[in-house]
Amino acid sequence: AVVSTQSTGVKDSHGHIGFQFKKGKINAIVKDSSAARNGMLTDHFITEIDGQNVVGMSDDKILKVIKSKERTVTVTVMPEFVYDHMVKHLGKSLKKHMDHSEPTEL
Repeated sequence: AVVSTQSTGVKDSHGHIGFQFKKGKINAIVKDSSAARNGMLTDHFITEIDGQNVVGMSDDKILKVIKSKERTVTVTVMPEFVYDHMVKHLGKSLKKHMDHSEPTEL
């Protein structure tokens, strides 16, 4: 079973991919945006940006990660019910200590 999906978006001239999120969950997709054209869905939680784990990060930190990336950004998302189940079993202390560093090439 697939529990997460990736969508690659291209930033517009303002640096936006075309979705809004709150508490890590996508709650709106901008019509005719890169996010809309690439099948991004609402009610999904952002789990990675270009391979970097963002689970447990604040919205401000997630936005900084997105802004720091090049024009093309790959966003990994997970349906709300799967995310809620996963986080419930992680425990709050583990979520705070997750590795949020950028992935490195081997």
